[in-house]
Amino acid sequence: MRSKVPLRYALKMLDRPEFLRFSLGFALRKRLTAKLDYARSDGRSKPMKQINLKITNACNLRCATCAQWGPSGYMIGQPTSVVRETVPLPVYQRMVEEIAPIRPWIYIWGGEPFLYPGLVPLLRTMKEKGLIGSVVTNGFFLGQHAEELVEIGWDSLALSLDGTRQLHDSIRGIPGTFDRLMEAIETIQETKKRRGKTKPHITLVTTVSGKNAGHLDEIFDVGEKVGADLMLLYYAWFTTEEIGRRHEAVMQKRFGICPTAWKGYLWNFQEIDPRAVVESVRRIRSRKYRFPYLLIPNLRDDEIPAYYREPENLFGYDRCIYPWIVTEIMPNGDVATCRDFPDVVVGNIQKESILTIFNNDKYRTFRKVLKEEGLFPICGRCCGLMGW
Repeated sequence: MRSKVPLRYALKMLDRPEFLRFSLGFALRKRLTAKLDYARSDGRSKPMKQINLKITNACNLRCATCAQWGPSGYMIGQPTSVVRETVPLPVYQRMVEEIAPIRPWIYIWGGEPFLYPGLVPLLRTMKEKGLIGSVVTNGFFLGQHAEELVEIGWDSLALSLDGTRQLHDSIRGIPGTFDRLMEAIETIQETKKRRGKTKPHITLVTTVSGKNAGHLDEIFDVGEKVGADLMLLYYAWFTTEEIGRRHEAVMQKRFGICPTAWKGYLWNFQEIDPRAVVESVRRIRSRKYRFPYLLIPNLRDDEIPAYYREPENLFGYDRCIYPWIVTEIMPNGDVATCRDFPDVVVGNIQKESILTIFNNDKYRTFRKVLKEEGLFPICGRCCGLMGW
């Protein structure tokens, strides 16, 4: 494993001690104590450091780069019952009671999380129990919840930003989404200032595509303008038909299932011009920003072309220990072993405790199989493998 948290990131997080503590604690878990669990022969692990809660499948946008609702997304064609399935708020609140003593980071995503009616009450419960976390959102419905989010002291909002106005709207698929996002950020910032608060922190998240590859530094300029607290740049997740078929064969042999989520990542990544990405990244690295930023995965400039042209090149990321650190909850309560490829289900929080599920027979079997295989064919561009 070659992931590491840059020193510049740690230094710029000194004024956000709770985030710095979590980042350092997560890094310690990933690089030291999780390795001890990984070495075990029984597949057991210490309690999770992070819970990724996919709170809804539903989304109001159809973004070009989305593996769920984009052109090849795995949610396309799903019945309405699947799109709308959710876990009742009291079940989540009970889970919060269970996990409060171990204080994992809660990463809430979707779909669009603000389409879940009980989201803000759930966030309030989490804060009352001393938990910290982030909500990943397209920002479309954010402005109307600004007062409550600031009032409860919610920690972080991760807002998707794909470009300046015309470019962002083109990728998001609906005109006016850029302006609506900017208005929401402004409302949050003004509300914090008026109330004398510093949270929620604003993280802007960008995924590289063929459309924005040469304009990444312009996106960072927007972040500077709106007072972002952190910028995340993902070089994009993708796969090929051949890799996907090999993954199917492994999953069928080892778990008796036929995975389908990988098909959502079958998009034309060859449309990304690596030279444009390199030049954009160089401009970013030459600038000094008020906010820290992370480029994911951690690649040198000369490695970026191979990232897009050699999809089986792992750049030294030789094993994944996320299933020992992080767990995934799907909108119906299913507990999966991977956020982006949630085909292996090991339990359901509507039936038993997440703490019990995390070390049940199915979860331990998955960890042992992953360890035996080294990696699965589909793992090559996942942020769980290549993230910080």
